[in-house]
Amino acid sequence: MVAWPYSATTEVIGMAENTGLLTSERILVVAPHPDDESLGCGGLIAKLAARGRTFCTAFITDGGASHRGSLTWSRERVAARREREAVDALHHLGIGAHAKFFFRLLDADMPAFASAEWQSALTKLEKIVRTFHPDLVLLPWRRDPHCDHRNSWRLARTAIRQTPLTPMILEYTIWLDELGAPQDYPRENEVESVVVDVSSEREQKRAAVAAHLSQMGNLIDDDPDGFRLSPATIDRLTGTSETYWRAVDEGD
Repeated sequence: MVAWPYSATTEVIGMAENTGLLTSERILVVAPHPDDESLGCGGLIAKLAARGRTFCTAFITDGGASHRGSLTWSRERVAARREREAVDALHHLGIGAHAKFFFRLLDADMPAFASAEWQSALTKLEKIVRTFHPDLVLLPWRRDPHCDHRNSWRLARTAIRQTPLTPMILEYTIWLDELGAPQDYPRENEVESVVVDVSSEREQKRAAVAAHLSQMGNLIDDDPDGFRLSPATIDRLTGTSETYWRAVDEGD
């Protein structure tokens, strides 16, 4: 684990505080893979859902690359399973009936920037942004150490920039504290941190994470090299608070 080298302004958001974050009405969640919505921002989703807010969730990749060595679970079968798990997880978070879109781009092999396939995904996401009109967007951290997380951030930021909208944008991390290099962390004066108390939503969040059973290591048992969420990772990401980063320069 690499310590974040810079200090930041930290805004702690509690249930009773009247802030721009907790008064957001329309929230767009961008998840690089099915499970990132629960691991990265499940507590905040549950908190705002309980307040009657409206959500739209965009799952960018199909998650199908998690068990490439399995003989019984093809990539297509894994992807279909992960999609069903995502729907179940959203129910646990209280937004099962809200809008959701599955882009089904290839996990770990998103299209190259500016390619025809990338442009198609960009057009689709831009249309969602324009139609849904979010006032809060939850994105993966721009330098989270996974190619899909970085590329999903770029896709989403590009889509938002192509609209006249200026929603609040918060970025969540998944792998930074386990796999990040020093250069992956926020730079001086780049962001401010926003810490959200999700102690009341912790059990909901843990239930949503558990809904992603294919990633727990028990369902798909014939791929010893397949991906598995470790208990330590789950514990790290399902504590009593969630930390987000908000760019100091809103145009960043």
